[in-house]
Order: sequence, then C-alpha cells, then structure tokens
Amino acid sequence: MAETTAHPSTLNIPCRYYRVYTDPGTPCVESSFHFVERTLPIPLEQAALVLVDVWSTHYIDSWLARARQVTAQKIVPLMEAARNAGLTIIHGPSPFIADRYLKAPPAPKITLEPPPPDWPPPAFRGIYRSGEYAAFGRDQEPILKGVYERYETELDISPLAKPLPGEPIIHTGDQMHRLLAERKILHLFYAGFATNWCMIGRDYAIYAMNDRGYNIILIRDATTGIEFHDTVATEAATQMQIREIETKNGWSTTTEAFVQACAQAHIGD
Repeated sequence: MAETTAHPSTLNIPCRYYRVYTDPGTPCVESSFHFVERTLPIPLEQAALVLVDVWSTHYIDSWLARARQVTAQKIVPLMEAARNAGLTIIHGPSPFIADRYLKAPPAPKITLEPPPPDWPPPAFRGIYRSGEYAAFGRDQEPILKGVYERYETELDISPLAKPLPGEPIIHTGDQMHRLLAERKILHLFYAGFATNWCMIGRDYAIYAMNDRGYNIILIRDATTGIEFHDTVATEAATQMQIREIETKNGWSTTTEAFVQACAQAHIGD
C-alpha cells in the first residue's frame, strides 16, 4: 500500500486591496483606481486571528451599541470557525486588561537605542498641555476622570469573546512578535475595535505589525470605528479607515469568507 503524506491545511480565502496606480499607457487619475481581488492560499499553521480591544464597555454609548452588535454577529462566528479549524487566536485586549488575565507584569519592551533626552518638556507633551504651555493644549475634559475610574473597575473583554485556556493574551507588540516568531506565523487576520483608533494604534495592531513585515488581512465587517457627529449615519469614518488599510497596509476580507475558508481547511485536514 502506498504511504500517504499529510499536507498542511490551507485557507483559500478571497481578499482584496485597493490599487492607487494604473497600468503603463493608462492615465494615472484617481477615477481609474480600483480594487484588486485575489484568493490567497494561506497555510493554516502560519496564520492567526488577532482580536484587538473587544471590550465589554466604553464611554461612547452609541459606539458601544454598534460594537456589541459586531461582536455578536461577526466576531463570535470568527472565533468559532478559527477554533474549529485549529487556527491560532491571539487576544490583545489592551495591556492593563491583559495584566489582569495573566496576573503578571507586562513583558519588557526591547530597547535598541538609548532613551531620548528630556525633550519636549513633560508639561508640553500630549494634547492637554499644562503650565507655561497651557495655551497650546486642548481644554480639559471633565468626563475623563470618571471614564478612567470606570475603566479600572468595569472594563474587561466582552463576555462573548473570552479567551479559552491556552489561547495567548498579549501585552505588547514585542511580546506578540516573539510569539509569532516561535509559532512561525506570517499572516494576521485582524478583527476588533475601534477601526480608526486602537486597531491601528496599538503596538500589536495593524500599523505596527505591518511595519514588522507581517501579511495583514483586516476582516472588514468585523470592526467599527469611532464616528464623528456628521458621519454617524453613514459610518464614513469607519469606511475611510478600512480603505486606508486596504491601500497602504494589507488586504481585507469578510467574516463569511473567513468562516468558509476555515470550514474547508478543517474538512480537508
């Protein structure tokens, strides 16, 4: 009898990016830009689903209502599909929440250069400047003190997205980078919140991990951003941030495509 060889499962997943170029001979004008669609053959063992700030509460009530809906309708199916397929799930709920789960101090950051001199002055740093620099700062927000106190006592991972035993919970980008290197993971599927805040700004989020060289795939219907007063009705701020990621940082896909790819990879295992 011929000996069979086991082949790693593959996530054959339709993705897209946004092309801001044209072919030679075609005028390079914005009206000619377009999406590029491709099915990526991603080895299951080289991929991870990264959940950023899937929180249980927030001070912006209108945003929290959208996020809870996205969590229930999109992120829960993503997690179930990933677990069934044996895909790595990494939880990045923000450092101080990760500390609670791990009951350990955050992993030390890697410092390659000596710290910068004490400039700008401490009173100048940030957007709420003080002392002699107060004229350049924003007005203090009275609501913030209560927000921070509420976060200290109430903030947690959404009960719908709790980590299972053995699923990594990370503090920092350096820690995540080491974890990915140990597991030989190259492809990062991102879901979570908020699209235009922590999903891009955390040191383990899209911008930072793209800079480290990983293949970024945003699950574009499994996120929502912080909207402005004149974009709430259309969610234009969220859509513009998704387009920015599709243009400069990686690919995007959908929850349906991810779930189907996981199911097919699991069946073919």
